[in-house]
Amino acid sequence: MNPIVSVIIPAYNAQATIAATIGSVQAQTLQDLEIMVVDDGSTDDSAAIVEKMAAGDPRIHLIRQANAGVAATRNAAMARASGQFIATLDSDDIWHPKKLAMQVTALTQAPAHTGLAYCWYRRIDAIDHVFPGSSSPVIEGPVLHQHLEWNFISNGSAPMMPADLARSVGYDTVLLQGCEDYMFQLRIAQTHRFLCVPAYLVGYRYRPDSLSRATENMLRGHLQMYGVLDAEMSNNDAARRIIAWRKTKLFVELARNQLRKGNVGSAMAAFASAVRISPRHVPGALWVEIRNAQAMFAPPRQPLLPTRPFLSYGIDEPDGAWASRRSKAYLTRLRKLDLAGAV
Repeated sequence: MNPIVSVIIPAYNAQATIAATIGSVQAQTLQDLEIMVVDDGSTDDSAAIVEKMAAGDPRIHLIRQANAGVAATRNAAMARASGQFIATLDSDDIWHPKKLAMQVTALTQAPAHTGLAYCWYRRIDAIDHVFPGSSSPVIEGPVLHQHLEWNFISNGSAPMMPADLARSVGYDTVLLQGCEDYMFQLRIAQTHRFLCVPAYLVGYRYRPDSLSRATENMLRGHLQMYGVLDAEMSNNDAARRIIAWRKTKLFVELARNQLRKGNVGSAMAAFASAVRISPRHVPGALWVEIRNAQAMFAPPRQPLLPTRPFLSYGIDEPDGAWASRRSKAYLTRLRKLDLAGAV
């Protein structure tokens, strides 16, 4: 019989973490699953570690391919997956043992047209200790406009989707690396509802040099993504207004990024793009960047230090203070837009 869940793990030079990642899947209370690890042209011992683990667990399948990026590896695994649901897991993250069981229960009991269940995550260090202040947003139902403004899931190891839907949407292999998850989720949000499992079930391996930080590549990747979405949603004026704001803000942020590097010409070009897209949004975007710049010269804060191990926390136990930076009134307006066009 086919498993309930197909777990997809892209791996590129992940020898330091892959065993712990797979181990967290093996420890799930829901055992009816397959673990599909795609070695994306690694040059270290990642594949050998997976092969050794697969010898003791027939649920583990190793797929090898030339390096093609995260999106292509996930698509390759989804094409071969046989589970009813698909859950993605990055090769350096871990899961709480209840993660899959709770999401399967939520999705099987969900209203019609529910296409994704997500949970919360905690940032962890190399030995699984938690950095405090984990986010806990609860945004459900139709979420497209809210998600366009705010990537409230913000972690590729958090979602679970019906397998047929995940395959039909697929991960975009053309985008610059770093936006695959967000684009995938936004495309699902155009036709399906989201569901929140309000529990901290993912340990996200936080590294200061991680791609997920707001580097130049990430800024350019998001600009590329919003450009594609702007064309795809040409009939949705409200969505296009949100996209215009997000692109304007990103171009202003890119201008500051380039100015700090001494690339004056690139900074001017980025700022000109912001003005061209939406002149009325430029003042607000500039104010955000001014506040960010002021923060750079503020007295240094105490460094964020990890606390207890990930598994020592209760699944709904906060690990520090957190609040959304978005205006509650603005999010309420976006929520109304989503409800007005509910799927």
